[in-house]
Amino acid sequence: MKPWHGTLLFLIGLALGTVLVAIGPRVAGPYLPAALRGEVESVEGEVTRKLREPDRLLLTVVTPRGAILATFKTRIPEVDLLVAEGDALTLGLRRFEPFVEDPAIESVRKKTPTESPKTGAAGRTP
Repeated sequence: MKPWHGTLLFLIGLALGTVLVAIGPRVAGPYLPAALRGEVESVEGEVTRKLREPDRLLLTVVTPRGAILATFKTRIPEVDLLVAEGDALTLGLRRFEPFVEDPAIESVRKKTPTESPKTGAAGRTP
């Protein structure tokens, strides 16, 4: 019984280690300090398209290095209210990739509305 006990314990440890390496960063990542999470690259671009689906939000961000399709599956209503087409968006990414899921939003700069011509007190222009 002793050899089977040791083999079983080894296989359970191997399976647990593999699962933690695959899932651990996603689960524990938000709670770790930035130094332990790894380097984050700031990528800035303009939101050219936004598509809201029932279970996700898709943003197309055009950057000088290329386009990024950012898929948000968590905090969908908050991101939908915060970001609009034409806004300048800064994303925190581990590396530049064309497809990213739930990237960290570092900043959003709203597009400036076009200035309308000034009107007089009666609403007419002279």
